[in-house]
Order: sequence, then C-alpha cells, then structure tokens
Amino acid sequence: MKHWQFVLLTTIGVACLCFSLVTIVFAHQNRKLQEAVQAQQAIINKGALSQQIGANLLRELTAIAPTDEKMRGLLEASGYNSSVTPAAVSPVPGR
Repeated sequence: MKHWQFVLLTTIGVACLCFSLVTIVFAHQNRKLQEAVQAQQAIINKGALSQQIGANLLRELTAIAPTDEKMRGLLEASGYNSSVTPAAVSPVPGR
C-alpha cells in the first residue's frame, strides 16, 4: 500500500468515526425531544379528558335541572340556562 492510499483510507476512517459520533449525539437529542413531546401530549390528553368529563357533567346536570329547583338555580347562577322544559323529561316508571 502506498503512503497516499494509507492517508486517504485513514482520513475516510476518521471521517466515518466523526459521523458516527455526530449520529449518536443527534439520536440522544432526538430521544430527549421525543420525551418532551410525549409529556406535552399527555397534558393535552388530560385536558381533553377533563373537557369531556365537564361536558358530560353539565349535560347530566342540565337533564336534572327541570325537576330540581336547587339545581336549576345553581346552573342559572353559573350562567347556564337550561332549554329543557319539565314536560320534556319523562318520569321514571314505578316511582
């Protein structure tokens, strides 16, 4: 092997080693970023779940409001007006 071939192959080997190290560093940073994004997504999912629970709770409270004066007063005091009339709510059979 001639001297220039040795130098060329050594240079290529060092370049490959450097690229490998850069790839390892980027992979580590990418993993950190993915963990941060997953944490943010978990917070978003919790917020969406809270909204669903809140909407379902409000719907149930609104359904109860026509038959319960205290519930109707609570909803009206909170700024929610029930559009359901008492005649629309059917009584439970057997009571």
